[in-house]
Amino acid sequence: MVKTFTKHKTTSLMPGRLAKLAVCAGICLSVQMAWHDAALAAEPAQAKTNIAAVQITGTVTDETGATLPGVNVSVKGGKTGTTTNADGAYRLNVEPGSTLVFSMMGFTTQEIKVTDQKVVDVKMLQANKQLSEILVVGYGSKNKNTFTGSAVALNAEDLNKSSQSLAQMLQGRAPGVQVTQNNGTPGASLSIRVRGTNSINADSEPLYVIDGFPVSSGVGFSINPDDVASLTVLKDASSTAIYGARGANGVIMITTKSGNKHKSSLNIHSYAGFQQIVNRFDLMNGYQNAIRLNNLATAQGNTPPYGAGRLDSLQQGILGTNWQNEVFRTGYVQSHTLSFEGGGPKTNIFSSFDYLNQEGIVIKSGYQRIGGRVNINHTVNDKLTMSARVFGNYGIQNDLPLAPSTINGFLKQVLKANPASTFDSGVSAQRDAQNPLHFLAAEDRSNTSYRTQAYYSLKFEPIKNLVFQTDVGADMTRSEALYFAPSTVVTVSATKGKATITNIDERELIVNPTLKYAIKQGGHNLNLLAGFNGQKSTYWENGTIATNFASDELGYNNLSNAGTFQSYSVRAADAKRASWFGRFDYDYKNKYILTGTFRADGSSVFGPNHKWGYFPSAAAAWNFAEEDVIKEKGWFTTGKLRGSYGITGNDRIPTGSSQGTFGANNSTKYTFDGVSTVQGIAIDRLSSPDLKWEETKALDLGLDLGIFNNRVILEVDYYKKNTNDLLLARSISPSTGFVTRFGNAGAVVNQGWEFFLQTTNLRAKDFRWNSTLSYSINTNKVTSLGNNNADIPVGSFKPDGAANFESPFIIRKGAPLGAIYGYVYEGIVQQNDPVLTTTQKNSNPGDPKFKDVNGDGTVNADDRIILGTGVPKAIFGFTNNIVYKGFELDIVVQGQTGGKLLNVQKEDLLNPISNGNGLVQVSTDVWSPTNPNGTVPANGFYGTTHGGFVNSRFVESSDFVRVKNVTLGYTLPERITKRFGVSVLHFYVNAQNLLTWTKYSGLDPEIGNIVDGSQQNRNVARAMDFNAFPLAKMYLLGAKVTF
Repeated sequence: MVKTFTKHKTTSLMPGRLAKLAVCAGICLSVQMAWHDAALAAEPAQAKTNIAAVQITGTVTDETGATLPGVNVSVKGGKTGTTTNADGAYRLNVEPGSTLVFSMMGFTTQEIKVTDQKVVDVKMLQANKQLSEILVVGYGSKNKNTFTGSAVALNAEDLNKSSQSLAQMLQGRAPGVQVTQNNGTPGASLSIRVRGTNSINADSEPLYVIDGFPVSSGVGFSINPDDVASLTVLKDASSTAIYGARGANGVIMITTKSGNKHKSSLNIHSYAGFQQIVNRFDLMNGYQNAIRLNNLATAQGNTPPYGAGRLDSLQQGILGTNWQNEVFRTGYVQSHTLSFEGGGPKTNIFSSFDYLNQEGIVIKSGYQRIGGRVNINHTVNDKLTMSARVFGNYGIQNDLPLAPSTINGFLKQVLKANPASTFDSGVSAQRDAQNPLHFLAAEDRSNTSYRTQAYYSLKFEPIKNLVFQTDVGADMTRSEALYFAPSTVVTVSATKGKATITNIDERELIVNPTLKYAIKQGGHNLNLLAGFNGQKSTYWENGTIATNFASDELGYNNLSNAGTFQSYSVRAADAKRASWFGRFDYDYKNKYILTGTFRADGSSVFGPNHKWGYFPSAAAAWNFAEEDVIKEKGWFTTGKLRGSYGITGNDRIPTGSSQGTFGANNSTKYTFDGVSTVQGIAIDRLSSPDLKWEETKALDLGLDLGIFNNRVILEVDYYKKNTNDLLLARSISPSTGFVTRFGNAGAVVNQGWEFFLQTTNLRAKDFRWNSTLSYSINTNKVTSLGNNNADIPVGSFKPDGAANFESPFIIRKGAPLGAIYGYVYEGIVQQNDPVLTTTQKNSNPGDPKFKDVNGDGTVNADDRIILGTGVPKAIFGFTNNIVYKGFELDIVVQGQTGGKLLNVQKEDLLNPISNGNGLVQVSTDVWSPTNPNGTVPANGFYGTTHGGFVNSRFVESSDFVRVKNVTLGYTLPERITKRFGVSVLHFYVNAQNLLTWTKYSGLDPEIGNIVDGSQQNRNVARAMDFNAFPLAKMYLLGAKVTF
C-alpha cells in the first residue's frame, strides 16, 4: 500500500472565492441529504438491541502456513481493533453478528462475519500490488482497481537500490518512462521523458509533485532517496489534466515517508564503495604515435621529430604517458542516512539527516550533499488534522568543461595528448603549463546550491465526508557558480586569467485550498473535488566577470586583484499562475467507473490576448471481472477495460517570452564627435501579444488482466498525443527590423504501445520469486512547422579548428524530433575514381567519398539526408526479485532499440594528420597509394571540399542491453539481533552498470552531449557523443540497522 498525503498549494482566499466554496459545500450537502433520504425510504427500519460481546481468538497465516505478525484486525464500522503478535495470534472482544476485517500491506483484505464461533483462523492471500495498490494522484489518492487512467506506482522496496538520485531509482522500472543518463558527472541531473518528447522550445521534463506540492525547478539530486516512500508516474491526460498547463509531459508524484503511530524506530543506512570508467578508448601508445608522426613529417618533407634512441625508449616503455590513466581514476563513494520515525495516538514524525560524497571518475570532479528532513502529522481532534513537511540540503558540485568545442572540451584535450610526451619533472600539472592536464588541474570550478522546501497542510472535516483542506508552501533555491582560470591556461592567456562569480536566487510560493465531498450509498460511490491553486515564482541572477589579474594566486577569492571588471544583473519578471480546478470520480460497485476533470489556468508568461487556458478530460473504465458471469467462469481474477481523452498544456517557457526586450551591444553604440563612443540601447526582441499555450490532446486505451489469483498480471496501453501550437521562433518580414518572432506554429505527434507483465513465479514458505517485464514503443513525428514548414537546423558547431561548422540535427516536417542530418558515406576516393571528374571534382585520391543523393551531378549541402534519430523507438526493462529465507537478490536490466548516436569522438580520433593521438586503427589503416584498402581517409574528415564530418559512417546504432542494478542482501534472523536491541540488521552488496551488450563502438551508447544548454538542444540534439563525461561502473557495500 502506498501512503497517501494530499498536500496542495494555494493563494490567499478572497471573499468571492470563499463564497463559491460555501455554495459548493451547500450543493454537496443537499445532494447527500436527498440521496440519504431516498435510501432510507427504500429500506425498512431495524431495531437495535444490545448484545453481549464475546472474545474471539485466532491465528493469521499466509498461503504457505507461516504465521503473520502485524496484521490489523478490526471490527467493520466500529473503533475496536488490534494487531497480531509475533506468533500471528490475536484476541479481540466483539459482538455476535459483527464483521472482522483483516488487513495487511501486500495481502488481500478479508472480511469474516462472527456468528457463534469463538476461534477465527485466517489465511491471508498475497495481493498483487500492481492492481490492488493505492495510487497517489493529483490532489488525492485512488485504489488502482477503480483508477481510469494510466499510471505506474512504485513503493520504496520496488525502486532501484542504492541510487544517488530520484531519477536513478526509476531506471528500467516503469513502462513508457525513458530515464537517460547522458552525462556521468556526479550531481548531474538525468533526463526523463514520459511517452516521448512533445515540444521543441519548451521544457519537456515531467512535472514533479512532492507530497502534493508541484515544484517548478525539478528535483535532481536534492531529495534523499531514503526519504522516498513511493513514486507514482501519471501518464495519460485524465490523470495529468488536473495540473492543466503543466501536465502535458506527465507528472511524477513523490510521497515522502511519515512516522508510525504504533512504534518508534531509529534507522541507519550506510554504504561505501568505488566507481570506475565503463570502457576505454583503444589509443595508440607512445611508440606507435611517434612512428606515425615521423612518417607524417617525412611525407611533408620535414625532419622526423623522433630519433632512434627516443623510439627505442618509447618501444620499451621507458618513456611515454598513457593519458587515460592520468585523467581517469577510481572514484570513491559514500552515503550515510540517519532517520527516526515514531509517534503516538495523535502525532507521528519522520526525520532524517543524510550525507553523500561521490568522487567522479575524472580527476577534479565530484559531488557532495548534506540534507535534512522533518515530516510531522498531528491530529488536533476528530475533525481537524495538520501536517508539515520541511527539508533542506546543501550541494557542492565540481564539474568539468563539457562543451563540444575545440578548446574547452576536457576529454578531447586529454585523448589527443601525445603519448610520446612525458611530463615527469616533478612539477604538478597545476604548475606545468605544458602538461595536457594543466587546464584541468589549474582551473578552479565550484557550483554550490542551497535548497529549502517547507509545506504546511490543514485539513478540517466539519461533517462526515466533507473536507476542507488548505495547503501553503515555499520552495527556495540559491546557487552560486565560481570559476577561475589562471593566465597559464591557453584559453585565457590573452586576458591574463579570468574569474566569474554567478549568483542565482529562485523562489516559489504556493497556496492551494481544496474542498472534497464523498457520497457512498447503495453501491454508488461519488467523490467530488474543487480547488484553487496560486503560485508565484521569482528569478534573480547577477554576476561578475574579472580579467587582467596581477597574480594567479588568489583566484576568485579576491577579485580586487583583477584589472578589468564586468558586472550584470538579471531580474526576470515574476511568473504568476492562478488556477481553478475540479474533478468527479464515480463508480457503481467497483464495476462501472467514470472520471471527469476540468482546470482553468491563468499564466503571466503568455501574451495579454491569451492569459487563460482551459483543460478538460474524461475517462471511463469497466471492471468486467466483477461481472457475475465472469466470476462464475473463473477466467480472470482481475479484468478492466479503460479509456481516457483529455487536453493538457505546457507553459514552461522563459518568463517574459511574450514581451519585447531592450538590449545593448556593439550595434547600439554611437558617437557625437566621431572619436569617442556612447553606449545606447535598442529593441532586440519584438513582443508577442498572441503567444499562448502549447496544447496536447491525448487519447489512451488500456486493458488490465490478472489470472491465477493475480499471480500473472498484464497491462496493455495504446496512446496517441497530438501537441499543437508549438512555441517557435518563426520568420517574419525583414521590414520590421527583425527576421524572427517567437510565436505559436507547428505540431508534433507521439503515439505508441506499452506492455507491462508482472508475475509471481514461485511462492513457498521460505522462497519467493517475482518478475516484471516492461516494453514500450513510441513513434514521434513533426506534422507541422507553421505556414511554410521551413526546416530548422539545430546544434551548429565544429569539433576541430580544421573542420567546417555543421548542424548535426534538423527539425523537419514528417521527420521525428532528434533527426540526425548529414551525408551518405560511400568509402574513399581511389586513384582514377570516376567521381574525380563528376560529383567530387575538387577532391583528391584518399578523400572521403559521399553519395550524390539528389543526382544533380555534384556533392554539396543539398545531398544531406536524415540518417536516423537519436530517440530510441523502443525501451524495455526486466526486473527479478528473489527471496530465500534471509537472502534477497534484486536484478534490474534495461535497454533500448531503434536509436542512433553520432560518434564524433571516434571521428576526431581517426584524424591521421593530427599532431595529437588517435585510435590504434590510425597506425595501420590509413589510405595511401600503397595501401588503397585502408579505411581511414588520408586527410581525415575535416575541411573537405565535398561532404562533411556529419555523415553516415559515424551514425551508429545506440541499441543496448544493460544490467543496470544488482543487489544481493542478507537479513540476520530477529532471534539473533534482538539480543543486542536491534530489530533489523541487513547487509548487502550492490553493483550498478555492471554489464552492457551493445554494438556501439564508443565508450557508452547511453552517453550524449549537447552544443549548448538551450531547451531546443535539450529536446532535439542529445544524440551526439563528443566530449561527454563517461559513465561509470559502481560497486558498493552497505548496511541497514533498525533499533
